[in-house]
Amino acid sequence: MLATLVALAILVGIWPITGVLTTYVPLLAVPAAAGLPYLIPALRLMPLGDTTWAFWFADVAGVVVMLVTALVLLRAPKRRAAPAPGPGRAFGRGVWVTTVAVVAGNLVRGVFTSFMVHADLGTYLGTLAANVVVSAITGALLGLVVGAVAAIVAATGRRAASDDSEEADAAASAETHPVEHDADADASVTA
Repeated sequence: MLATLVALAILVGIWPITGVLTTYVPLLAVPAAAGLPYLIPALRLMPLGDTTWAFWFADVAGVVVMLVTALVLLRAPKRRAAPAPGPGRAFGRGVWVTTVAVVAGNLVRGVFTSFMVHADLGTYLGTLAANVVVSAITGALLGLVVGAVAAIVAATGRRAASDDSEEADAAASAETHPVEHDADADASVTA
């Protein structure tokens, strides 16, 4: 899941991709036009256009907070001790972790932007609430992709694990009941 979040942050940071996407889907420009962070924190090599290095550091800090949040949520102790989650549980967890991580990363960027533009308390609180709502929607939509990948991995991993366990069970039963031993036992009984 972390690799998927990093890949998404890098893709958002590549302006030819996000610029073309914003051109063909202008609805994506609405949050940025309203003063909210754009989609998810972007990971770039340098500031975009005429923005300052401070905004670049805020984006990088947002990516770091997003990844740390995802890591903490993924490493949190589970209520149920299951060796491998099922595809449904992996999907739900992927959506949840991505949503919370995107909200956390965008909050860092939103708070930074509010301080940079010297927003008053009402504007700050309104922007904060709108940032949480828009980030949660964005995170949930991106979480569908991350959750689908996690569900596919869980389904193929579970299938591979069951195939391995069947092979291990067959090998274990062959070790406990070798064919030669059974033939010797049959011969001694008949003799």
